[in-house]
Amino acid sequence: MKDVIELLKECRNTVKNKFTKEEIEQIEKNDNFIKAMIEEDNFNIFYNMLNENYSKILFKKIVKYRYMLSFYKGAFNNNKEKIKLSMKYGSINIFSWGFKRLLFALQKYKYPSEIENFLLFYIFGLKQYNVENIFEVKDDSIVFDIGAWKGDTAYFFSKRCNDNAKIYAFEPDKDAFDTLKLIKEKYKLNNVILENILFSIKSETVDFVSMTPDTPSVKMNAITIDEFVTNNNVERIDYLKMDVEGAEMDILKGSVNTIKSLRPSLAIAIYHGGELFMEDFYKVPVFIKKITENYEYYIRTFSPWGGETVLFCKPRK
Repeated sequence: MKDVIELLKECRNTVKNKFTKEEIEQIEKNDNFIKAMIEEDNFNIFYNMLNENYSKILFKKIVKYRYMLSFYKGAFNNNKEKIKLSMKYGSINIFSWGFKRLLFALQKYKYPSEIENFLLFYIFGLKQYNVENIFEVKDDSIVFDIGAWKGDTAYFFSKRCNDNAKIYAFEPDKDAFDTLKLIKEKYKLNNVILENILFSIKSETVDFVSMTPDTPSVKMNAITIDEFVTNNNVERIDYLKMDVEGAEMDILKGSVNTIKSLRPSLAIAIYHGGELFMEDFYKVPVFIKKITENYEYYIRTFSPWGGETVLFCKPRK
């Protein structure tokens, strides 16, 4: 497809005066994201899925930043280098983003102090899961919040809905779940239903690795979303949000029947995967398209370096 081919040429032209031809070839050869870009198939499918020009513009910016990151790997973990790279190739304007973050810091007292500030900024400051005409949880919505962590999204969804809503907050991490219970009780989130459940591709016992530093892995019994829906007689899901630190593909594979039959609006994190992240970017959307053709597709990103990139799938009428 012409756009992806031209984008690859543009990326290569950006680095050709700073790296030798041999260096470029070697870096591309060792990077799965770039190899998939060169092969084109998934990138073409994803680009052509997108239902608006703004999403296609973001697609190109995100891809270019991720391409450049493979040549400047220090920008992955070094904040100073990350900012420098984002000033040149950021998927959204880093100065505007930084100003919004500064403004939010003056308002964070309004929100639960038990939740990390950077999460509050994305969820409340940038309204990561409130995209007009695409993903707007409200009224008596039934929501699956998969990867609820300490309650940032559950709190956000709860406050946007009435008492007849059902916000299922799924979180397997014990420490995070304890905070989630505290948030529900302290802030009277009466429409939130807590579930200390681990989802996966099938029912199995797995070694669950906590996001809490220095916490050993634990054995947990995982189930699929399809099983949970069947076992609990869930007949409607309006919105399904998933941000599970790279386990998205496995969980999606265990939710095929639910997505096909109940057709919820989807918000799926696609910025995980691989050594330098973003390998889910070209895998998750294509997988969802194979499940069903009954969606419109959009992307939004909420950081200049492509992190917090979300695929929104809106059911066709």
